[in-house]
Amino acid sequence: MEILKCAQCGGELKRIRTRHEWFCSFCDSRYSDEQSETPKPRAKYYGLNEEVFSVECDLSKVMKTENGSGCIKTLVHCMDTCESSSEIEKYLSAKCSIPDDISMKGVREDQIDKALPVISKVMDPGERVIVYGNKGIFSKGKEYFVVTDKRCIFVEKKNVFHVLHTDIDSVKMADSGRCNINSDYNKTIYNLGGTGIFHGALLALIFVLSFEADMERDKIRIV
Repeated sequence: MEILKCAQCGGELKRIRTRHEWFCSFCDSRYSDEQSETPKPRAKYYGLNEEVFSVECDLSKVMKTENGSGCIKTLVHCMDTCESSSEIEKYLSAKCSIPDDISMKGVREDQIDKALPVISKVMDPGERVIVYGNKGIFSKGKEYFVVTDKRCIFVEKKNVFHVLHTDIDSVKMADSGRCNINSDYNKTIYNLGGTGIFHGALLALIFVLSFEADMERDKIRIV
């Protein structure tokens, strides 16, 4: 991928949250897309809604894997066909094969009950757990993520991290479909299924919840 350079100092230009602006990380000079001497190649969106997402990376490697392709295609399908987050919730339970390490309403709810004393410390009164995902066979009850109707919560042993859906600025996606929220490795939504389908629907749920809470929010960057 070509790196755009600042005309003032030669520093690397980085895109900021507004759609057509860039800034230099060294001298803070600002540019619009029209001012950039070398235009940025247009990213491939693979069906992702350009009004919702800003794709700032090459997704071709993700699309070459079964997990990654299944994730992106299901994400696009859910956001195109489901009119609300509640419809995506129904899709998760009715249309998806639920991975063994996932708990939700009617499926291994005891895992959610065990996690509540830890995650409730960062939840608001009345906040609802939708999905619990255990990180792996050797980490049961110690390392997991939780998606509620307001935020994503990440537990790593004694450490608890969380981010409101409305505060999700970017998603860094690995070839497997695993996603780091805001490019933070402490905030990872793991792809626990073999096809990426459940994972894609879960990401769609998170993104739709974010826009339902703030319809004027900026686009979500795929980086």
